[in-house]
Amino acid sequence: MKRVGPTPPANARGVALVVVLLVVALMSIVATQLGSRVHLNIQQAGNRAQYEQAYWYALGGERLARGLIEAALQADDRIHRDQAWSSALLSYPIDGGMMQLQIDDQRTCFNLNALSVLVTPQDAQQEQRPKTLRQFERLFQLLDIETARAQSMIEPLRDWLDADTLPTGLDGAEDLFYTNLSPPYLPANGPLVGLSELNFIDGFQPPGEAEETLQEKLARLRALFCALPDTNMQLNLNTLQPDQFPVLAALFQGQLSVDEVKGVMEGRPTEGFADVDAFWSQLQSDEEQAATLDQTVKEQLSVSSDFFLARVEVNYYDSNFILYTRIYVREGKPVTYRRHYGVLNG
Repeated sequence: MKRVGPTPPANARGVALVVVLLVVALMSIVATQLGSRVHLNIQQAGNRAQYEQAYWYALGGERLARGLIEAALQADDRIHRDQAWSSALLSYPIDGGMMQLQIDDQRTCFNLNALSVLVTPQDAQQEQRPKTLRQFERLFQLLDIETARAQSMIEPLRDWLDADTLPTGLDGAEDLFYTNLSPPYLPANGPLVGLSELNFIDGFQPPGEAEETLQEKLARLRALFCALPDTNMQLNLNTLQPDQFPVLAALFQGQLSVDEVKGVMEGRPTEGFADVDAFWSQLQSDEEQAATLDQTVKEQLSVSSDFFLARVEVNYYDSNFILYTRIYVREGKPVTYRRHYGVLNG
């Protein structure tokens, strides 16, 4: 005779079904999560591979920039706007995207680190303030920035550059000022590494209620600055653009207006001036004006350049990579001395 066991109650069968369904649901969730994680890892690996490839393309663009500069110097011994490196935007197709290259001459701006040379022998003999400082002050005047506002920027900048801890003038700022800020910090007391340091120097951040015209003037002024790793104030006459003419006019400390500089520069040959004397001879076409020109300014002028900034942008599939490379020409050979990735803020 077949023995039949007791039939489980209906509620027990329901509980077992619920447990089975929960186990199945849990396994489905785990499988879904694992699938998503694997997909994410694959995507991240692909992104890293694209980004790394874009990086190597950017380094290739940097090498190309150095090659263009070197070719220009070998062909002519001068740097001017009619050379291949100066094209507004050089584009090169690559497998999977596009690479764009732009090169800017850095001898077309006012080198703030030149202000660290406070007194030259000639200035000491004449017992006057440094020439470079007077030229810098003249640049503020040419942009219609009032004297009080100019001094509130110039004096803290000089304190940031000099090696002592004594404030300059009434608006100077040294250790005591910066250590009282929140958060506190110390001034560099040395050359600027980049223009981004201006954000930490007293006076270079106009008050929030500053009128719009002042904001525009200060933005235009800052666009004329650079911070090169030397103390020379040198301008390349062959690469100056019209919006940079105030820097050249400032070197003459009021002997030439921006309009007069513009008039001379409009006669600049396509391939630039052969030498500084060619530019100077055009200035001396006005005999009365020629007699008053400061001959020492010629030492600050050139028809070539030794510092450049290259911007390389690579679009490779879904990756966008931007490289800024600072280039210095040493013994005729361009070399990289600093790189910056992403947005350039100085």
